[in-house]
Amino acid sequence: MAAQDVRYVGRTSADEGLGNRRLVLSQARLGSRKDHIERVLKMAIEIGKQERADLEIVELATIFHDIFQNREAHASIEGFRHETEGSKEVRKILAKLGLADRTVDAVCHCIESHRKRSGRTEPQTIEAKCLFDADKLDCIGAIGIIRSAFVSFDHKQEFYKEVDDIEAYRRRNIRQDGTIIDPALHSSNLEYELSLKAVANRMYTETGKRLAKERAAFMDAFYDRLGKKLKGKL
Repeated sequence: MAAQDVRYVGRTSADEGLGNRRLVLSQARLGSRKDHIERVLKMAIEIGKQERADLEIVELATIFHDIFQNREAHASIEGFRHETEGSKEVRKILAKLGLADRTVDAVCHCIESHRKRSGRTEPQTIEAKCLFDADKLDCIGAIGIIRSAFVSFDHKQEFYKEVDDIEAYRRRNIRQDGTIIDPALHSSNLEYELSLKAVANRMYTETGKRLAKERAAFMDAFYDRLGKKLKGKL
């Protein structure tokens, strides 16, 4: 992503509280789905307010956190990693825009540490924790179910698949880093059982933990009910 893909604008309202400069999304040139970015941005700001984080850092990091997500081969996270390479690119963009080194460092740490699957960098600042939690909240609950359904359909998977031994399936089709070996063998409910079910326990902020608990309960109830109905149980 080039620097011209970002618009540099002044404060649009007196109560934004984000300083005299803002970066806003250009017309859909980011490497991730704009709807995901917008949802996570709203959530991260709300968590940031509750946790007394620096909202400028939270906003900038959230806008750019998946800038290179579409360049990563999802069969494995070895090699190109969107959180690492994205952080490097964002550092260049923000430096060209004249942001303070301290701000750039803080934003880049947030981006580097937002990864759920085998993240190599743990969130250390409250701003990084706000982004991590907001990003993970978007993959559970009602939205998580819908996103999981789209992924299943994109990979021509069954939405719900019964396996006799889920641990045997894990050893057979899930790498140690959590990535999937053969997506065709996977399904939405298996992704829930082997990955999404644990997300609520990964939250860092108190606000994130509370929201994740609610969303996890919804998801638990959905897959439990779906499994029973598919088996013909009332």
